[in-house]
Amino acid sequence: MKFRNESIFHLKTLNQEKLLNSLCKKFSLTKIDRLNEKEVKFSCDYSKYKKIEKYLKERNTEIISISHFGVMWRLSQVLTSFGLIFAILFISIGFSIQYQYIWQYEILGTEKLDKNSVVSFIAENFDKKKSKIDIVEIETALANKFNEISFASCIIKGQTLVVNIKEKLLPDEKYGQFQPIISQKNAKITKIELISGTLNVKVGDFVEVGDVLVEPYVIDSSGEIKKVEANAKIYAEVYNEGSADHYESFIDVYRTGRVCEESVVTLFGLPIYTFKTENTFKMYEVEYETTNLIQNNFLPFKLKKTKIYELEERVVETKFEDVQDEYLQKARQNALEKCEDCDKIIDEYYTLRHLSGITVVNYCIVTLEEIGEKYVG
Repeated sequence: MKFRNESIFHLKTLNQEKLLNSLCKKFSLTKIDRLNEKEVKFSCDYSKYKKIEKYLKERNTEIISISHFGVMWRLSQVLTSFGLIFAILFISIGFSIQYQYIWQYEILGTEKLDKNSVVSFIAENFDKKKSKIDIVEIETALANKFNEISFASCIIKGQTLVVNIKEKLLPDEKYGQFQPIISQKNAKITKIELISGTLNVKVGDFVEVGDVLVEPYVIDSSGEIKKVEANAKIYAEVYNEGSADHYESFIDVYRTGRVCEESVVTLFGLPIYTFKTENTFKMYEVEYETTNLIQNNFLPFKLKKTKIYELEERVVETKFEDVQDEYLQKARQNALEKCEDCDKIIDEYYTLRHLSGITVVNYCIVTLEEIGEKYVG
């Protein structure tokens, strides 16, 4: 057993002299052995091998093998083994503790009832610990809480509570293949032309996206519900809103125009020529470009270019009064994007809100449109 803490690298590279010179400037190398024109071996202190390995990988140098010797390497192996044993033990204890609890809910059999409502009800009203869960109590509570439930059964699978629900059958006259008409806009109703169905709104009502406008049924003289197609023309004032925020002071990051470049020519992934200018920028951003140098050449040469652009920060200060028209136009443009194909604008207005160093411009374009679309469940 060797007591000296060292690592031996076995490399394959075309330019051994250049590589070894650059390594010797940064690290202390010993036992350098040039095996042939392409392969070389050398030794280094065990504590430095990771830095050397990183240095070599950054330069696409092929590492055939790395061997370690010494007390420090053996000690690190032992510590790693103890760490693995401790981790397994810790995970086993943690798993045995958390296995006593329910962490998931699986709801089956629902079509009209919202699964999230069922999960929220169970999570808020019943314990998650398996030993404290009464299956029958949950089944009874669900049937009492939700009118849509005809029957519910529960089982515990691992850490999942599986709830199987059978829903009540709803009257086919009301819930058939016909669907209600809902609003797809936030608007104020101005005119209604009902063709068939039952109105759920009247002129002057304000509606939001998703509100039901026309139900797909009618009630006859005997009080019976009859299924019909919901059909109507509903016109409304639609409020299309857009906004823009103005900051009196903000930091702008911009390119100064100064650039550092690095060019690397590679062959089979190995660098054979490098040109680099020193980067002294405090702030910068980087762009990469790779070009195949294959014109009139059968060897796969590649040129990798790296451009480093200097960045600087500057504080930009403007008064809202000086750029008010610009921000009004921005907010109006944002509102116009919501008008879609409507070309009948009946009103426009805007409001300003002044906060701490911020002015919020809200612009509203009121259009007259026909609203309403069939609900798709």
